[in-house]
Amino acid sequence: MIRFAIAAALLAATAAYGWLNPPVDLAVGRGVLAACPVAFGPWNGAELSFDDAVEEELAADDILIRRYQHGEDVVWLCIVYHQNRRYGAHDPHLCYESQGYVIEDAGRTHLEDGSARGIEAVRFVADRSHDRRLVYYWWTTEGLTTADAEAFRRRLALTGALDNRSWGAFVRVEALVRSDDDAAAARTLDDFAARVAAELPALLGAATGTGNAVP
Repeated sequence: MIRFAIAAALLAATAAYGWLNPPVDLAVGRGVLAACPVAFGPWNGAELSFDDAVEEELAADDILIRRYQHGEDVVWLCIVYHQNRRYGAHDPHLCYESQGYVIEDAGRTHLEDGSARGIEAVRFVADRSHDRRLVYYWWTTEGLTTADAEAFRRRLALTGALDNRSWGAFVRVEALVRSDDDAAAARTLDDFAARVAAELPALLGAATGTGNAVP
């Protein structure tokens, strides 16, 4: 009876601690990424999460992953943010392939972010049984938004050398492909990605106190 009472008390204490101290979900953007809008125009977002293993592998200073919806259209946004590091995130192709997706139609796409030249993003289609997705990704740092990982790393190294600090973010967006209509998914993702690309650099620059004028 005494053992039962002790076990019950311990269980109650554990439950109370868990309620008062819920586990921290890094993927909701606790730091710099807290400035990321919950809405981009007509797109409204809801928080999601990474598992602990992925968070440890990325070793990021901040992570955000959200599901955004506009009418029946659904997209996902993932941002991995680092400070004072030369590298930003793992290879997205490997991430999808490790989950059983086959990568198709890899290349580049142009996004109208409001600047004179727009920006380029890497694009590919990830396909597995009954699940086909269009994916865009790019990197952004102070003064640069690019689809070129090496250019991104060189800018981080230069900024770190000149200012003794640097920051960078890997940005990935994806959309479901319905009825094998890649063109429709591209129109959906073009709209959302362009809104993110237009707003995010200034928000991150302001949050880090550096500003970020993309040439």
